[in-house]
Amino acid sequence: MKSKNDEATQRVLVLLKIDANNLFSRIRDRKTEYLEIFALRRTRDHFPRIFRNRYEDTSIMDLSYCSSELITTLDQYYSLAEETNWYLFATQDMPNTVEDFIDRKIRRMEKLLATLNLYLDAELGVVSERNDNEETVFMETSSASMEDSDPLLDETPES
Repeated sequence: MKSKNDEATQRVLVLLKIDANNLFSRIRDRKTEYLEIFALRRTRDHFPRIFRNRYEDTSIMDLSYCSSELITTLDQYYSLAEETNWYLFATQDMPNTVEDFIDRKIRRMEKLLATLNLYLDAELGVVSERNDNEETVFMETSSASMEDSDPLLDETPES
């Protein structure tokens, strides 16, 4: 599948994809540390660094490059991240309850991120093939840029 989008649209889509994946990685991978800081110090000062994202600053004009399905999925994903951030900001729950809540939100975010990445990949024209535990991603290019392509990169992986 080749992308029908212009370069500006491609850039917006790539930036949204990077931002969504980075946000999820921070929330998931730093969970132990940020919950430990919260439990021991009862401070919330570090949460903005975990939940920082560029989607909040994305203009309506930039989002107009996206399909309505993608915009809906972006909203669901980032709303869940914001809901999680607000819970951590406002909660009086005990640390174990907070951790259970975050674990549930991470599982939900992971599912939404998978859906979001499918929509983004479709709009970007990215073809993804999965082989057991490895994933190979191919970005289809126009025939004009194929003249400069590397023949080693054009080979498909063996199944």
